[in-house]
Amino acid sequence: MSHVIAVNAEDKILDVAARCFSRRLYQALFNQDSVTNSFLLSRNAVKLDDKLIKLFNSQTFQQGVNFDEAFKFLLLPQTDHNQSLIIEPADSHQVIYPQWSNTNIPRKDPNFVGRRQEIHQVVKELVESDKRCIALHGMGGIGKTALAYAIAQWLHERDRYKDGVWFISLRDTDSVGTLITKVKQSLELSSFALERELRNSRVFLILDDLDKLIEKESNELIELLNSLLEQCSNLRLLLTSRDSLVRDIIYCHQEEVYSMGASETREIFKKYAPSLAQWGDNNDLVEDFNLLVKFLDGYALPIKLAASYMAETQCTLKMLCEDLDIEPLSVLDSYSPEQRKERSLRITLERSFEMLSVEGQDIFPLLAFFPSGLSLDLARAIWGRSGNKALMELLKFSMAEKSSNASDWRVTLPEPARTYAESKLQKGRGIDYVTPQVLDFYNGNFCDTVLKHFGNRDEKKGQELLLQENSNLILFLEWGYQHEMSSDKICRSTRITASLSPYWRWIEANQDPLVRLHLAIEAAQRNQDRVGEDLVRNAIATFSSREVFKDVQSLGRESDQPKPFEFKAVTVNHRGEIIERETKLAQYFTETLQSPSPSGILGITLDMVAIPGGTFMMGSPKGERYSSEKPQHEVKVQPFFMGKYPVTQAQWQAVTSLPQVNRELKPDPSYFKGENRPVERVSWFEAVEFCDRLSHYTGKSYRLPSEAEWEYTCRAGTITPFHFGQTITSELANYDANYIYGAGVKGIYREQTTEVGSFEVANAFGLYDMHGNVWEWCLDDWHNNYQGAPTDGSAWFDDNNNLSQKQGNAMLRGGSWFNIPESCHSGSRGYVNRAVRENVSINFGFRVVCAVGRILQ
Repeated sequence: MSHVIAVNAEDKILDVAARCFSRRLYQALFNQDSVTNSFLLSRNAVKLDDKLIKLFNSQTFQQGVNFDEAFKFLLLPQTDHNQSLIIEPADSHQVIYPQWSNTNIPRKDPNFVGRRQEIHQVVKELVESDKRCIALHGMGGIGKTALAYAIAQWLHERDRYKDGVWFISLRDTDSVGTLITKVKQSLELSSFALERELRNSRVFLILDDLDKLIEKESNELIELLNSLLEQCSNLRLLLTSRDSLVRDIIYCHQEEVYSMGASETREIFKKYAPSLAQWGDNNDLVEDFNLLVKFLDGYALPIKLAASYMAETQCTLKMLCEDLDIEPLSVLDSYSPEQRKERSLRITLERSFEMLSVEGQDIFPLLAFFPSGLSLDLARAIWGRSGNKALMELLKFSMAEKSSNASDWRVTLPEPARTYAESKLQKGRGIDYVTPQVLDFYNGNFCDTVLKHFGNRDEKKGQELLLQENSNLILFLEWGYQHEMSSDKICRSTRITASLSPYWRWIEANQDPLVRLHLAIEAAQRNQDRVGEDLVRNAIATFSSREVFKDVQSLGRESDQPKPFEFKAVTVNHRGEIIERETKLAQYFTETLQSPSPSGILGITLDMVAIPGGTFMMGSPKGERYSSEKPQHEVKVQPFFMGKYPVTQAQWQAVTSLPQVNRELKPDPSYFKGENRPVERVSWFEAVEFCDRLSHYTGKSYRLPSEAEWEYTCRAGTITPFHFGQTITSELANYDANYIYGAGVKGIYREQTTEVGSFEVANAFGLYDMHGNVWEWCLDDWHNNYQGAPTDGSAWFDDNNNLSQKQGNAMLRGGSWFNIPESCHSGSRGYVNRAVRENVSINFGFRVVCAVGRILQ
């Protein structure tokens, strides 16, 4: 043939597109057009085809074909063309690949082959049916995880889900709380309320290896999945497990993953095996290969083991068949599929194990004690360089797998090999042999790294490390609580527990840290570790003053159900007379900072009001007020939550009792005392530390407001100088009322702070004390005007956004009890000399905001 035309398109449109293309192509050729011109005309005809325009688009979920997909027509050979087709460069180095972002899955695995039919079936089910959940199930080691990755890569390449494709590994995860925590961390959500966070998002979520969850919390898991599918109509789930979950899940399609066929088995074996030159040239080569394929029976792990064994030992195919004790075809046919798989797995593991070095044979069985995988750093700490060498050897023989979604370099034991690994444990070389060294590593290197991440406000990395190591940590800590006996009076399990207790939510999502802390005290006493015991007692004192521990599901339900509240808002005329009173409604949620005590002492809470997104004009127009408030510019603000009041002294004291993140906080810094008065005499850095501690405690993202967010919430839809109207009065706010604004009247100068909300009047969003009482810190760096200011509502930083390294001046807003009305104006900006970040003053306070999730629209 002189030319070949290759067509690559979505399965649903392939037939229609190819027919349309071919009709136009032959018409042009019969009219004696050149092959190149005929090709170009035909490709353009596809774009204009009426049938394709009316078809359902699986990317937008609307009518109209994804033409980027439809246009993958290629005319070969390209060298004979008279003009450039600009379809796809022949040089692979010039190929432009789609941007690989908004996902945590790797690019295509070059070794993954086969499963085309299964990929097609799953994608078809997602596109053409009303099913929102696909449940893949099948025996361990059959290739479910690899198939899930391949499906995810296929979907992400085609940008099917604008909010991303995410892979959540749940091997050895035994609580729904930990599942929720892992999703929250991977997708960078602001709360544990997955239903609310994902409600308006187009996300494809893979929950891989649910077996432990099915065993431990099957009902809770099904309840969570159904709630997500019911409330998040654009969410799509892919589940993998050995057993089927489909019986009780709505909108779910079940797909069993079977053994691969003979042709796919051959493909995979060739991928991992040495080149054909090494296979040998005996006359029985084809027969031997067919016999090997029958022996492996489409079982993914034995296929890789056999091929890797052949590559590492440099044996021929015939030698491989002999080493594997492969029986004649008639005998293999007599076995059941289950027997063939058990036999192929056992024999390939045994032969590979026999070829390992002494170090490899020592480490391989111990991988059974590392359900979260064994990191390179930990292996080096225990075995030195020989440990690293042994891990590389295990990878070469396919007896270990490199974790593709861990943030560090680590290997895991293939799940079907776990039983075999445990059978190879030698007497005296069990968990007792390795745990002391593991605990020493956790107490030193690991804890230092985690605490450094949290201390540098790199919470994501800190959480990531704890989540990916959690199963290992729990296993070895539990051994330590029961058995650790140290000669140096340092109880490692005790000190690890004390060090990590503030972040325990990321280790055991639904386990109260107090339970572990009490076990750690007993271990410290047994080891006579008084320093460790004191560390634990300090941690216990901190946790005991807080609210009753709540599991992640409870936290999610609380934050997913904002409650309405009524409030009063007023409007005044230019003389300050109230001309309108309104009762309004807003939504809020409550953060419990300290629970009520049995003796009747009231608890301490923080009310966070829902602020709707919107657009407003920030600053003052030409001809009005000060140059620092110009140029006036439009800003678009996303939804968020903001404190109903400035932070009170009671709230401050509750949060200062939480574990330190970066700096110490004085529990009672205020000059004007009163639990319900706003806290004052706090610096910008101390306000940031307050937010950090609150974030770690709640699992949400708390921070200071940006200057744009502050002005947007203060104005609450108004364009007048104050949210009340044209002026301000001492009946509505606390300021120096010896002075007036506009045609207003003088009033009471109280010369001190007042209890928050005491004027019982809010703005249209439901926020109190936005004018006066205390200046409120904002996150931004000080700028002399708005030239070049962001228009998306974000904080405006001059240089890096590492808050602990900030220098210079920040921003103050709102005025205070000490200030004249002019300084309490909605657009007023704190003077530059006041806003030095380290400054404290009897009129400096703050309020907090809680950011919504990254993908919440």
